[in-house]
Amino acid sequence: MALERTVLNDEIVTCILSQQYGIPFVSMEKLNIGSANCFRVYDGNKYYFLKEFQSSFSEDAVIQEAKLLEYLSVAGIPTTRFYKNLNNEFVFNYQNHIICLEEYIEGQAYDYNNLPIELLPQVGKMLGRLHQVLKDYPLPIDMSDKWLTSFSAENMIAQYDALIKIAESKMDDKNSNQIIDDLQYKKQLAIRCEEYKKYYNGVTYCSTHGDYQGCQLIFEKGEIKAVIDFSSASCLPVTWEIMRSFVQSSNYCRTNAKVDIKAFCEYVQEYLKFSSLTKTDMVAMPYVYLFQLARSKYGYPQYLNSDSEDKEGLLQFAFWRTKMCREVENNAESISNELVKLLENDII
Repeated sequence: MALERTVLNDEIVTCILSQQYGIPFVSMEKLNIGSANCFRVYDGNKYYFLKEFQSSFSEDAVIQEAKLLEYLSVAGIPTTRFYKNLNNEFVFNYQNHIICLEEYIEGQAYDYNNLPIELLPQVGKMLGRLHQVLKDYPLPIDMSDKWLTSFSAENMIAQYDALIKIAESKMDDKNSNQIIDDLQYKKQLAIRCEEYKKYYNGVTYCSTHGDYQGCQLIFEKGEIKAVIDFSSASCLPVTWEIMRSFVQSSNYCRTNAKVDIKAFCEYVQEYLKFSSLTKTDMVAMPYVYLFQLARSKYGYPQYLNSDSEDKEGLLQFAFWRTKMCREVENNAESISNELVKLLENDII
């Protein structure tokens, strides 16, 4: 679901490959993955992965990713690598968009929330390996104390009210009623989030992928061949990434807007083979995930205010995430209790 229209075409990419990398251009295919504009390009001999980042990305952030991938590769984590251009640089700027060229990895890729259930355990295990390798790797902290204290239910409600007003002005749109209903619920949820944010106290933070899920993995013969796209890497609560990665990988979660608690516990159990969690982490996990999800408007303003190429897809994603807010809020205590049992029963 690309968030911005691409500034590239065949002619421009031909010039980029020739002038920046000394590579001939034969063909290009746009890939419908991620929020950036991604392309598979062919030079007549091999394929490359060309990525055009959203205009909000800085050159320093993308260089950080390139260096992180080098570190992970040395540490034994299967991933891709950046190619340096003729100026010995990992990236360059074209019309205020950062462009990079990466190794293209052949294999089986899955869309958002479309991972077969039998692959989920190894996804949890790989996340545990990542956290084990990255525990001492320095990355900027996200979801910091400043981020927590910046939360204001009053401000969130005002933002939701502004979106509701726009939706009410477009009542001929078939989606307006559901948008309004969702945002009314999220206004009430914002008030309850004042209580939920306490669960961030004492949880484990670790440098991590930042957007880990099934669509960021390449498989071969049912095994993970590579973890890709570390553009969101930062130091985060591990509880947030564990639960988010499960929810956004599981086909069951997407189809039913429900959490299969048994399957989720199995996922966490695999994670625990490589990285540890505390009882505080286990209790807090659904609330930490819910707090971040609840304060996110993602999808609604993109549909109401932008010219994104996939407005409808972004809105459907927003609808699903709000359903997951309801699901997690209704079942948070049950999820916490089952996770704590993993420690109490010495399953690890």
